[in-house]
Amino acid sequence: LAALSGHLPTRCLTGSGARHTLLDLEMSLDVLLVTDEDDFESALPTLKSLTQTIRRAPLDDHADGQHKTADVAIIDARTDLTTARGVCRRLTANAPGVAVVAVVAPTNIMAVDVDWHFDDVMMPAASADELEARLRLAIKRRRSAVDGTWKFGDLLLHPGSFTGSLAGNELSLTVTEFKLLNFLVQHAGRAFSRTRLMHEVWGYDCNGRVRTVDVHVRRLRAKLGTDYESIIDTVRGVGYMAVTPPQPQWITTSS
Repeated sequence: LAALSGHLPTRCLTGSGARHTLLDLEMSLDVLLVTDEDDFESALPTLKSLTQTIRRAPLDDHADGQHKTADVAIIDARTDLTTARGVCRRLTANAPGVAVVAVVAPTNIMAVDVDWHFDDVMMPAASADELEARLRLAIKRRRSAVDGTWKFGDLLLHPGSFTGSLAGNELSLTVTEFKLLNFLVQHAGRAFSRTRLMHEVWGYDCNGRVRTVDVHVRRLRAKLGTDYESIIDTVRGVGYMAVTPPQPQWITTSS
């Protein structure tokens, strides 16, 4: 299994001064660690640099309904492969909106198969770049496989149809406007440079066209209206972010 590269494109930062002083705010991820071992967090030493919301549950915990709010469940499969496989399969079946990532010891990696029903597998002590890339892609992969809606306060976004509504009123968004708003809402509370947004939404880097982001943000704010335009905040010296609270919620059709 080849490692995924987590390196991000070089940022183009402009301006000076800031309403927010951090260049990289923590990812607004709700992470569930499923393990019976006290040392599991130490096996992922860079996890705390990515999120502040980390919950724990034992491997034999069957209360899956309590875990449906998690963005990703990281399963400790370093020693007990049989139990870990069962947990992965059960979570995927009972909490289809939650991405499932298994952490497997290097000596056991060949024993893992697709019948575990996880979104990704990784080995302990992954770098911060690799961990972020794997979690981000696992969540994206999971959400593309289920029908659901992002709820962000009064804002509802439907990725399957690229449509949205605000306070019960339909938003007339272009596909690009939807992708930009959807990306910011998914990562609410984290600031992104224009370069990063170009990479994530348009699929390419700077090339002198980062001001395209500003144009689309202005159009989005106009469509959100005066009562809601502050959803998208300008972070001086960095770029843009979706402001929290509220926190984004992923609601599956079966929820």
